[in-house]
Amino acid sequence: MKKTLLLIITLFLTIFTCACNNEKSVILFNKYRFTKETINSNSNTNVFKPGNTINYLITLPEPVQSKLLLIQIVKIGGGKQERYGYELVWGKTVKIRDEQIYYYTNYIVLNQAGAYIMKVYSRDNPTKLLTSAYFYVRN
Repeated sequence: MKKTLLLIITLFLTIFTCACNNEKSVILFNKYRFTKETINSNSNTNVFKPGNTINYLITLPEPVQSKLLLIQIVKIGGGKQERYGYELVWGKTVKIRDEQIYYYTNYIVLNQAGAYIMKVYSRDNPTKLLTSAYFYVRN
C-alpha cells in the first residue's frame, strides 16, 4: 500500500513539475539571405568558405524588453585540431526593430578559416546566454 501511494505521489509530482515551456532561442545559418523560400531550404548550413557571406537568423521566443542584443563571435582554437583556446573575433550590440521583436537577421564575412561559435545575450540580462551555435569556415 505504501509503495503504491508513493508511486502515485511521484507520478503526480513529475507530471506537474515537468509542464514547462521548452521554446528556446536558436540561430540558423544560411549561404543566402533569409526569405520565405530560403528559411527551410538545403542552403541552410553551418560550413562556409573564407570570404563568403554568412547570413544568420536569431529567433526569440519572447520579446526582449530593452530591444538590444549583444552578439559575439568567438574563434575556437587554432590549427587543424581546433581546440587550443578562444579568441574574440567580433562583437556588436544591435537594436531590434519594432516590427521584428521575435527575430533578428544580418550577415557577416569572415576571411580566416577555423571553428567559430556565435553567442547571443540580451541587454536585459547580459550574464545569461540566450543561445549559441557553432559554425565553420573551411577552404
